[in-house]
This record gives sequence, C-alpha cells and structure tokens, in this order.
Amino acid sequence: MAKYNFKAPALPVPPLEYDQGQQYQFENALRLYFNRLDNFNIAVSRVVTDEGIVYPDGTLQTTAWEPSYIEAYDRTATITINNTPTLLKPANFLPATAVGITYDTATGVFTFQYDGVYSLSISLNITASSANQYVYVYAQKNVGAGWVNTSNSGKAYELKNGLTTQFVTPQSVYRAAGEQTRYYIYSNGTTSSLVTQTLPVITPTVYVPAIRIQFAGG
Repeated sequence: MAKYNFKAPALPVPPLEYDQGQQYQFENALRLYFNRLDNFNIAVSRVVTDEGIVYPDGTLQTTAWEPSYIEAYDRTATITINNTPTLLKPANFLPATAVGITYDTATGVFTFQYDGVYSLSISLNITASSANQYVYVYAQKNVGAGWVNTSNSGKAYELKNGLTTQFVTPQSVYRAAGEQTRYYIYSNGTTSSLVTQTLPVITPTVYVPAIRIQFAGG
C-alpha cells in the first residue's frame, strides 16, 4: 500500500458578508481533502478485506485481529535428561490450526510467519535422584543461513535430590518473519528426568506436563 501522509487543510477565513468566490475556495479545499480520504479508503480496502489482512508479500492472515499463539507440550511420564545436548521435542501442540506460528513435533522447530515481539514461557517439570545435579537449557535460531546458538538464551537449574521442581521462565523475545527456533536440554549427570504429574482429587484430570513451551503475540 502506498504511504499516505496528509492532514485536514487550513480552511479559509469567512468574510463578514457572503462572497461567492470565498465559498468556492472553501468547497474546493473540502473537495481536495475528501478526495484524499476516498483514495486512502480504496487503498485500505485492498489490504483489509472480509477474509483478513493481505500482507505486502501477498500472504493472507485470515484471523486478522487474533494474535499468534502456539503451545507445545509433552505429558510423557518420564523423559531422561542426557549429559549431552538433546533436542526438546514436545510430542503435542495446540491449537491444531496454525495462527502465525507452526511447530514440528519431529524436529522440535517453531517457525514464525510474521516478525514481532512474542511472549515466551518455558515450563519444565524436573526431578533428580542424586545430589549436585544441574540442568541446562539453551536455544538455537535459523534466520535463513543455518542454525546458530542464541547467545543470551542459556538457563541453568540446580536440582535438589529427591525433589520435583517446576521451572517456569517467562520472557519477551523478538522473532523475524520466517525465523525458526528450537531448544536443547542437558545435565551434568545422568540422574535427572523430566516428569509429568497430575493434580490430586481433580476431575477431569489436570496435568503438570513434563514440558510446556508457549509463544503468544507477534
């Protein structure tokens, strides 16, 4: 859409007595302004349609006013955490229909259709069966030139022997259009696991998933 930068015109000061020439000047100023408004409305109608918003690259966002959202989660009973970096690949996601963000359960990759700032929440339910255990998480991104580590994405958790702890890390992140991201997890030992729990005395069942990753916004 062309860039429009205009404002209401300065209208002529009316004379004390009626003057036909002054009236024509007044009407002409209004006519020019309304013509610009008409042209602007025509341009907007080509972008904001009944089906959604048409972006400059020709793509259509059918849920024009609904923010992008996705939740990837895994309710596997126990997932062993290796002592070498391993992809976090939650087995499930919702909603089923992508709204600006897609997730691949086979690769653990999130892909963002639109650039913007997203709220991110990573929730991990972790237990350790020995002392002095640490768990580490970091992200990689791909903006078209291959995967690279995201330098400030690291998280380190000290675990307590025999205790299950839920770590939730809310933050805001920027994603470029077409950017991909994925997450790795590892430990300093071999006695840490991601586990799924259920809340007691609740029907239907409410879970504490082993893994839950949420993106919203954009």
